[in-house]
Amino acid sequence: MYISKKDLLKETGISYGQLYRWKREGIIPEEWFIKQSAFTGQETVFPKRQIINRIKAIQELKDKYTLEELARILSPEIAERYFTTDDLEIIEEIQKNLIPAFVQGFDKNSFTFIEVLIMIALSELRTNTDISLGQIIEMVEGLKDYLAQIKSTGFILIVFDRSNDYYGTLYEEQAQVFIDSRLKIIRRIHLNEISNKLKLKYRKSFNFKFDNQDDTKLEFNSGEVGVEPV
Repeated sequence: MYISKKDLLKETGISYGQLYRWKREGIIPEEWFIKQSAFTGQETVFPKRQIINRIKAIQELKDKYTLEELARILSPEIAERYFTTDDLEIIEEIQKNLIPAFVQGFDKNSFTFIEVLIMIALSELRTNTDISLGQIIEMVEGLKDYLAQIKSTGFILIVFDRSNDYYGTLYEEQAQVFIDSRLKIIRRIHLNEISNKLKLKYRKSFNFKFDNQDDTKLEFNSGEVGVEPV
């Protein structure tokens, strides 16, 4: 769903100048400014959910961080580091009893940032559905080869239920995806939202960004992170 520039400014209370300044600073991705044909020529529209969530985050954090720092926090780049199983123990949103399953499914002991986001997503799924440990391992095995090809966090994980078997697919946030109606969608999980919150909450533990800042109010909600209701 898209929102027009006029409606966006009205809903968020920001000015035209602020919007385009944040674009220039890289805080709002340029690809979210989408040109569409209109009766008067062309108008700019935005992916509604993503841009409103981004503006809320900017408004909440702009008094604590410079625009340059915000761009580094909120930009969808992948952190350049690997995570060990000891690191996974620190991340509260990863179920500790699932760590051996993730090690088995990925068939390794160190993990990329994207793989950690998938672990958080699947931990939430395990908490709030009846998915089994074996199905978690199978889903990791089914997705892992594709995760190596992902170069940004701007993806959505969709989890399906088909006759009590669970399957996952990943697609870019701006892509149109048409799902076979025989598949029941259990979760849509936005990796970018998990990424932003992870980098903010654990910036001291993993030196993501800034070691000298006070804690931010942006925290993971209990149980569900980056999850869109279905």
